[in-house]
Amino acid sequence: MSQHVKFRATRWITTAAMTVGLGVAVPMAVAPTASAAATAGCSGTLIDQINHYDYSVSSHPHVATTYLYWDGTYNCARSVKAGSYYGVSSRMNLDLWSKAGGHDNDNGNFSYEAGPVKVNGRNTCINFELDMWKPNGGANFLQDHVPPSGYFHCG
Repeated sequence: MSQHVKFRATRWITTAAMTVGLGVAVPMAVAPTASAAATAGCSGTLIDQINHYDYSVSSHPHVATTYLYWDGTYNCARSVKAGSYYGVSSRMNLDLWSKAGGHDNDNGNFSYEAGPVKVNGRNTCINFELDMWKPNGGANFLQDHVPPSGYFHCG
């Protein structure tokens, strides 16, 4: 094999490898990783991660994940949209309560997430509710109170 043919073959393989590599890297650079999306805005240790599904649709698509954190004093929650809702503006409402009477809320039109919301969780328990609406002012399709009754994650 001539030196010229070897050079062209090497260049072609390198170009193909770089093209495949870019094809993989570009989508990963566009959407944040789950851990990066989860930690922004809340400090402390991740204590729970709750997935939310749209049961008004027969395929029950995953529409959001709520991340709960504890830093030794405060509980913090963030709800990050998932699937076809990620990046699409629609109304979300995230409430976080402590059994001792603390409450925080984030309500509005969001493309990616609601929160963070924080309550003092020291010597008490918490619960939260995520509500979501269809884009363009559509119906409320998700009202997920966690746990369904009472409180959990007592600090």
